[in-house]
Amino acid sequence: MKDRGVVPVVYGEGAAERIRQAAGGNVDAFIDTFGEGYVELAVELGVRPERINTIRDWQAAAKVGARTYGEGSAACAVVVGELARLAARGELEVPIARAYPLEQVRDAFREPEQGHTHGKIVLRP
Repeated sequence: MKDRGVVPVVYGEGAAERIRQAAGGNVDAFIDTFGEGYVELAVELGVRPERINTIRDWQAAAKVGARTYGEGSAACAVVVGELARLAARGELEVPIARAYPLEQVRDAFREPEQGHTHGKIVLRP
């Protein structure tokens, strides 16, 4: 992840300070893909509501005026076309967390419920 300019930050108590430190002070934008308190964390970090986006915590977003652009909002021909071009050039990287045989579909659905899965879950026929 560091080769992509990503700095991992440990969750939990003190996360706001660790994020500020990783960002070098100010945090300009925040994307929440997990929910449960992260919109509030973004506000605590001083991120303007229009620069906060959540795909999970719509109630918190409504409360502070944050955005709620979910995964479906990108499902348009222009975005899909660009993704296809990137894939054809070998420039699209999709990390796979784990692959399951189809018989283990229940296990595949349970894994993301455990917490922060890093990558996509794949079902093999």
